[in-house]
Amino acid sequence: MTQFTSLPTARYQIKTRQNYLRLLTDVLLICISYLVASQLSNRTLHLHDILFMAGLCISWYIVAKITALYNDFRTVTFVDEILALLPNVLFQFFQLSIFLFFLKDFAYARTFCVIFAGLLGVTIVIKMYIVRKLLQYWHRQGINQKNIAIVGEAAAVSGFVKLIGSNVQFGYQIMGTWITRNLSQDNTSLGHTLHYLDGLFYQNHFEELVIVSDKFKENYVRGLIEWADKKGILVRFTPGFFQFSSSRYSLEIFGGLPLITVRSTPLEADQWWMLKQVFDFIFAGSFLLLIGSWLFPIIALAIKMDSKGPVFFVQKRLGLKGKEIKVWKFRTKYHHHPANDYHEKPNQTKANNPQITAVGQFLCTTGLNKLPQLINVMLGEMSVIGPRPHAIKQSEETATLIENYMIRRRVKPGITGWAQVNGFSGETNVLDLMRKRVDYDIWYIENWSFLLDLQIIARTIYNRWKGDPKGY
Repeated sequence: MTQFTSLPTARYQIKTRQNYLRLLTDVLLICISYLVASQLSNRTLHLHDILFMAGLCISWYIVAKITALYNDFRTVTFVDEILALLPNVLFQFFQLSIFLFFLKDFAYARTFCVIFAGLLGVTIVIKMYIVRKLLQYWHRQGINQKNIAIVGEAAAVSGFVKLIGSNVQFGYQIMGTWITRNLSQDNTSLGHTLHYLDGLFYQNHFEELVIVSDKFKENYVRGLIEWADKKGILVRFTPGFFQFSSSRYSLEIFGGLPLITVRSTPLEADQWWMLKQVFDFIFAGSFLLLIGSWLFPIIALAIKMDSKGPVFFVQKRLGLKGKEIKVWKFRTKYHHHPANDYHEKPNQTKANNPQITAVGQFLCTTGLNKLPQLINVMLGEMSVIGPRPHAIKQSEETATLIENYMIRRRVKPGITGWAQVNGFSGETNVLDLMRKRVDYDIWYIENWSFLLDLQIIARTIYNRWKGDPKGY
């Protein structure tokens, strides 16, 4: 007999913790920075300055929501927090400049805006650092800590313990861990686990139970949750789909049913995809017009004077969704034939490769040989940042060795990428290095942000400036 219930159906929600206390303190710092900047720039305050401050505070909240500035547990390092803060401060600077321009308030406007943005950024960074250190000190002293127990497989438990131990600011104190074994016998394994948790609870009275098993049985987890409910303990666990190698998932309701998308990527959203396309077009077009217009002829002349042959070398490579594209480069060898599809190492020298020309050596070392790929960006075949396009033969061979290699083709290939700035550039036949390079590429695809693209560009330029072969 079918039973009906008046209880509401289950709701599924991806919940992100928000730290509104930090938001309030930062709003206060915005107002203080505004007033101090006015005094330092000898600017007279007017009634419309109240509206200016109100507008700055409202926009700060909106931009902070977009950049996830106040999401707890979003970042691990202090540098990551600063990178999330940077776009908020820059937006404040540009917004204040626009306010002053439209109201024709030109009195010390430039100095005022610079001082305001500088004060705001410095004071918030100092506040973030002090708060971080205070939280770490309090947690080490046992103040405002939560006692937890961890259950799961050995590798998963070890990784979670290491994460908690290296991030004191999370405020967790691990009271005990239980390694699950022989989950095929649910009742036996569950009984042993509950016996351990009972003893641990009456001894230490922990508040949360964290289940970090990659592969668990439903009856086993249900038993743990029922036990925790009787004790009033909060349960957290990694869902079963986390056993797959992905750093991002999305949840959506489809016809009343919850669907989990594995390897959800930010670039699937229209607004972020459009932002990346617009940035690529502006960046490539500006570079070709302002720098390429005089740099390309100089490089072309140097190549012609150094050796015989064409200026450009065009290679067939695989791009978005496996589509074949022609990638442009400056020629760096004495004899280039279209059939010779190779992958140049950025640290090649004439000693280990006598085919390289003197000009070619300079182009490879500085990465200038890949600048013509900005043409591919303008044609919509490549992006400024993305996984490097591999030769067709190399791509086909690697796809048979690395099972998740094809994920790289979900986005356009790039001139430089996350793998390159982390030291994985150039050709390699070592399978472990190939896997790591693919892992970096996939991480970039799943964690793309406009700020990350700017960071990769900055690191690429820095690596080339200091002579490090990383970066292309």
